[in-house]
Amino acid sequence: MKNLSDPEILKTFEERRPIFRPYGLTCEKWAPRPMGKYDRHNEIELNLVPDGSLSYVFHDRMMSVPAGRLTIFWGLIPHRVAGDDGVEYYYVATIPLYVFLKWNLPAGFVRNVLNGGMFSDSSDTMGTIDAMMFERWCDDLLSDRVDPVGLELQARMLRLSENYVECGVGEGMRQSDVGKIADMAMYIARNYNRTLRISDIGCAVGLNADYANSVFKRAFGHTLLEHVMLERITHAQRQLITTTDSVLQIAYDCGFGSVSRFNVTFRKINGCTPREYRYRHSS
Repeated sequence: MKNLSDPEILKTFEERRPIFRPYGLTCEKWAPRPMGKYDRHNEIELNLVPDGSLSYVFHDRMMSVPAGRLTIFWGLIPHRVAGDDGVEYYYVATIPLYVFLKWNLPAGFVRNVLNGGMFSDSSDTMGTIDAMMFERWCDDLLSDRVDPVGLELQARMLRLSENYVECGVGEGMRQSDVGKIADMAMYIARNYNRTLRISDIGCAVGLNADYANSVFKRAFGHTLLEHVMLERITHAQRQLITTTDSVLQIAYDCGFGSVSRFNVTFRKINGCTPREYRYRHSS
């Protein structure tokens, strides 16, 4: 039997990992190593710590992931592991934002997650079952059994949405702004393939364009239009891997007006061209 605490078989954070590079749908065991820089990715992240506790610097706060309680947050919020107390390993699952939104989970739960909070199951009674499911998901994804993993994750998120508590409360942001930020993120996620201006996004949530851009950047560290680009590139990555559509077609499908602009933006985020990305991820 494998020793789960063996660092050779546990995933660790790649310090040279480009910011915003997607993880996709994953489920893996991680070693509790402090991270030298913040990670940011446009997936919903789940953590499960079987024993001990894991400390995060989450945006501008210190947070603790308790043992046996499934924990959820939006990976786009700057986060890094700061330390641990008695953790041999922990589980991490990532769910692409577009998948999470398609599940039609309770609106209040989705809003709270996209508001930038970190939440845990309100009870530790599911910890053993969750650990068994994470083991199954790890094995299933190694065998490309994506569909059952997606369905089981959706069901677990529905259960979590009924019983969860906040791990901590952020500082430096008015509560009236928090809901607007989530509204803007969701508006962009649903309209990124259209021509979008800051004024369009601000108007959709009842905010002045400059103020909307300011509070969004304070929360996520990038502007509204940069977030639109991130959503478009996430769409492009998915399409490059799952279809044989031309790069030109994908550029237009994602909302880019020209293939040259698409190529420049794609390379900036991924460090390679769309064609190189497709080749690297081809079977």
